[in-house]
Amino acid sequence: MRIPRSRRAAGPSAARAVHQLVPRLAWGDAVGNQVRYLRELLRSWGYASEIYADQWDEECRPLVRPAKDYPREADDASALIIHHSFESRLVPLIARSPGRKAVVYHNVTPARLFEGFERKVAQACEAARDELLAMRPLVECAWAYSRFSAEELVAAGYPHVSVLPFAVDWRAFDVEPDPVLRAELDDGCANLLFVGRAVPSKRVDDVLRVFTAWQRLYQPRSRLLIAGYLNRETPYGAYLYGLKEMLGAERVQFLGRVSAAQLSACFSVASAYVSMSRHEGFGVPLLEAMYRGVPVVAYGAAAVPETMGGAGVASLTNDPVEMARLLAVLERDPALRREMVAAQRARVEQLGQEAVAEAVREGLQPFLEGSLRAPSAGSEPSGVNLVCPGFAASPEAPGSQLARRLMEQLPGSRLLTLNPQPRPMELAPRSLRVGGLEVRAFTPDEPLPRDAAREFPGSSSLQTALRTSRVPTVFLPADSLLARDTLPHLSAEAWGVRDTSRPLSAPDVGERLGQRLLTFDPRQPEPTVSALVQALRATGALRAS
Repeated sequence: MRIPRSRRAAGPSAARAVHQLVPRLAWGDAVGNQVRYLRELLRSWGYASEIYADQWDEECRPLVRPAKDYPREADDASALIIHHSFESRLVPLIARSPGRKAVVYHNVTPARLFEGFERKVAQACEAARDELLAMRPLVECAWAYSRFSAEELVAAGYPHVSVLPFAVDWRAFDVEPDPVLRAELDDGCANLLFVGRAVPSKRVDDVLRVFTAWQRLYQPRSRLLIAGYLNRETPYGAYLYGLKEMLGAERVQFLGRVSAAQLSACFSVASAYVSMSRHEGFGVPLLEAMYRGVPVVAYGAAAVPETMGGAGVASLTNDPVEMARLLAVLERDPALRREMVAAQRARVEQLGQEAVAEAVREGLQPFLEGSLRAPSAGSEPSGVNLVCPGFAASPEAPGSQLARRLMEQLPGSRLLTLNPQPRPMELAPRSLRVGGLEVRAFTPDEPLPRDAAREFPGSSSLQTALRTSRVPTVFLPADSLLARDTLPHLSAEAWGVRDTSRPLSAPDVGERLGQRLLTFDPRQPEPTVSALVQALRATGALRAS
């Protein structure tokens, strides 16, 4: 069977049919919603458009074609939009498919957020990042739904990266509340609400801790509502129930999956919406709460601040007591609450259906018309990658001073760090000047700690940049979270430096680096600088200056 072509006028390289590929098409899933939305837009613009998937929900059966059929049914006039968010095992199929291709990246959750609870899911997340790199040579361009996600595409070397607005069907939220559940919950208690699957990356356990602190310190007559899939038989599900008993908070309700009417009932009685998620490529429930007039208080990790767009509260701390204090201030200041709700409504208005559809069309148009230019080849540093996560935030710290000395001795190298003040409206990584030194600053997965002595967070985009690099990498310090995440995936040789005044926090780092792990005395840095430079030159990684 051949896919019917559109009658739309097109240039020689323009697509006549534009299809989508997704590993699984699920009803009500954020990725699935975007896939169906894009299909309707593409058809309204005159393109033949089908959805191909490897798996699908029964409700989606009429909407989908088997992914295995795509290479046979497509031709050189076909264009394929590939949605990527989890391990798909579809890269070989994509490689042998005719026609032009592009990626929509919904982001992949860092594997470490599942460690200790979901080993297979953690492995699948690692595999999904491998697939992201494997698809890069196969596509012409890539889009993301946040600048946070787009930064990782840039770091991976994808050509023509841009951001698409996320389309939300606001009408789906206009459902009358379930009267029985609403009557049960509207009993004078102040209700905190979280909506989402109970998986480790969402940190529902931290929502429990925040609620417990709020109930004990500020609002004893309160209730916590957690609406979303929760499997009590999984390690994380069992952990949540055990934590609930240990904390001893009253009126905690795990509602599980709820109907649209039941969800409307939850929002209708909610005093505030609370999210402690450690990773979001966008975050639809945040906007749903805003649309429904519920104040949002969220931990500002990953793309959460960008999704909120300056409305609500995107906290720089995940400390339960401080989060509880924010909720108490909000509850006791009606004027502040009204101001917050008004700002949230203004944010929602920015994502109106017509404006989003036009912006999506503008974003897709160069690919659809085949007018993208071939990207110019990037340049790789001739020295090494010096990775010092805390350099921009603490330029006078001993490790930062060591990084500065190494930059002086290693010409052509680049210093990579975490951006202490990422700006959601700027597409990173950014070039910064810190103390007269030019550095590349990447967005951290979580806000940087206020206490410089605490461990710095990881960075998905910086990790990806290192995985695509072909020159040696030096980690300062060797046992940073970033080093622990990245070392297993580096193809080029890696080195590390550890501070002798502090114990090595990750013994496996020492095992991986072996003799490439050097020690550093903050009072006498020169021996370490000389030893590292000599060792790099001895391996041929550096040319003698």
